[in-house]
Amino acid sequence: MILDKETNFIYLSDRLANKCPNVYKQLSYWFNKLKINYSILPNTNDLWVVDFMPLQIGEHNYLQFKFDPDYLKPQKYHALKTDPQVICANIGLTPVRTDIIIDGGNIVKGKNKAIATTKILRENPGYSETDLIKEITNKLGIAQLIVIPQEPGDFIGHADGMVRFADDNKVIVSEYPKNKIYEDFSYALRSALRNAGLDCIEFPYDSWQNKDASDATGCYVNFLETGQYVFYPMFDAPNDQIALKRLQYAFPERNLIGIDCQELSKFGGVLNCITWNILKAGNQNKQLIES
Repeated sequence: MILDKETNFIYLSDRLANKCPNVYKQLSYWFNKLKINYSILPNTNDLWVVDFMPLQIGEHNYLQFKFDPDYLKPQKYHALKTDPQVICANIGLTPVRTDIIIDGGNIVKGKNKAIATTKILRENPGYSETDLIKEITNKLGIAQLIVIPQEPGDFIGHADGMVRFADDNKVIVSEYPKNKIYEDFSYALRSALRNAGLDCIEFPYDSWQNKDASDATGCYVNFLETGQYVFYPMFDAPNDQIALKRLQYAFPERNLIGIDCQELSKFGGVLNCITWNILKAGNQNKQLIES
């Protein structure tokens, strides 16, 4: 798969500027300043573009999982569901399609490994666990799919708020509280990662204490990684500085840029959620803004 650090072009939802003007202003400022090429996806129905857009397997190879998450099944949420076929057609993209149901936010990418939560098992009951893991592994062209437990109380069930790759052998993992709700879950999570040969870097995590289950405030691991840059969320909280120090340890050769995400996180996601970053041929060293 194409890693985030290999990408050079970023797409954002056409709804971001209106719903989260402060976040859009910050990102567009930095993208322009750093000559990071970006564009706006038209006709989206929500902000979370990483969920419905395809995964980039190779420079010209895209895989579209079926976007039909259980949390959008109720009638009142139907208007929030974006049709990825329409969006891809608008930007001239024809991905390979599969009937397997997965949100893009539930695939955390490594070079030869990927991580997803057990939600993939619940949403694809037509497959046995063994067959589903094998099929996803083959379609992604990786050696291993690591399945981790779904976070307690998280109805979305995405892995990108729990863990991210620092390199092929290390992952950044949200540090959960040591209480009876999270203790067994946290042990199972780290066991799954370590059994897969991965070392864990603990990362601050405050979202567990939010009164609203859809509030992502305090989810520091949901950063945007592209090229030599890592854009990390800030929440005007003490853990902002701890997150920065852990990122400096995890990515010693990267440029780290903080983005105030207090406005955005109230909607239920942070920076990885709102960005679809890809490797786009011919865009190196050239600033381009498309509309």
